[in-house]
Amino acid sequence: MILFKTKITESDVSYGPTDPDELVAEVFALELAKKGYIGVSNAYCQIGRIDRIDWLDVMARARNCSRADFYNVDGSGIGEQHREHYVRCYTKDILTVHPQIYQRMKKYRSQYDLQKLVSREMV
Repeated sequence: MILFKTKITESDVSYGPTDPDELVAEVFALELAKKGYIGVSNAYCQIGRIDRIDWLDVMARARNCSRADFYNVDGSGIGEQHREHYVRCYTKDILTVHPQIYQRMKKYRSQYDLQKLVSREMV
């Protein structure tokens, strides 16, 4: 498998194996996606997740607006783009993983994709 170009070394990896094979990388990617981690930085293979219950209030204060501004107009809840923005800009729960693990996590881009995958595994 061809890896994409990154700016990290093996010593920068803070979670998981430093030289995983394909199966191990897939297992770690699925495990991290189930815990709610998403990609933060392609260049540094960093992943993050929402780290606090009041994340919406934190983001509203930072942007000087109301938390109601983050809900979709159609009433379907908080937009996925707002969750991703919080993880990219405000979370403190960030891990650096091996590029193979990071690359496999891209297919679990959203929780919706992950739920489809998990329901398929249950069948």
